[in-house]
Amino acid sequence: MKKQISEWIHINEIGGDPWILPIWGAVQGAERAGKIKKLPQKIYELGMHISIRLNMLPKVFQRINTEYFKLCENLKNVGSKNRSTRNKNGYAYEIDNNLKYEILIDIDALLFELNSCCELMCKLIVDLYKHADKHIMQTPGVFIKELLKKSNSQIDWFVDLHRHRNFFIHEGAPYIAIDISNRANNDLIIMKENLKTFDDPDKFLLLSEVNIIIQGFINSKPVIQKNLIDLFKKL
Repeated sequence: MKKQISEWIHINEIGGDPWILPIWGAVQGAERAGKIKKLPQKIYELGMHISIRLNMLPKVFQRINTEYFKLCENLKNVGSKNRSTRNKNGYAYEIDNNLKYEILIDIDALLFELNSCCELMCKLIVDLYKHADKHIMQTPGVFIKELLKKSNSQIDWFVDLHRHRNFFIHEGAPYIAIDISNRANNDLIIMKENLKTFDDPDKFLLLSEVNIIIQGFINSKPVIQKNLIDLFKKL
């Protein structure tokens, strides 16, 4: 039986990402014009869930960048015995365990939170279209991909996010290594198993590829936002 809560303090949630606000403005304009019924509170709450996740995501981005910088700083002490090639297995380089697991946790959190935010946006699209008495003929994921294509936006990030998130949530855990092929531009390798070669691109992803996913998501936000605003302004 849960403990009885008789007194509490709410923590204020103002946040910083206003993505949802112009959508609510368009909804309320359609309500005032008598074109739609009042939007249910449940959908407004869904918007709040999306806003909270949008406010969480930059914190995870920032943490990963900071942690990766610290990791690269550690590489200054790497010797030739730690370098691996196709023909030579080097010794694994030891770093601070706290730093290592902070990176692993935040990679996992980033993929989860980003995918979760996309799923909530998909749900919002379905709920708002239904409320406007419009019908989406495709699944929400296909709808978003088609919408992004029409705006000449990249869609590969959407597919890659779903694929990598599914693996790390349901099938495995990340391992990390550092790509030092280009010494001037190291990259974090996020492996799906303890790899000895990197011939199969499905078995790993790079931090630079994660950044492409992040940028794809950022670029998609105004496209989705405009579609939902237009949905109610054009009723």
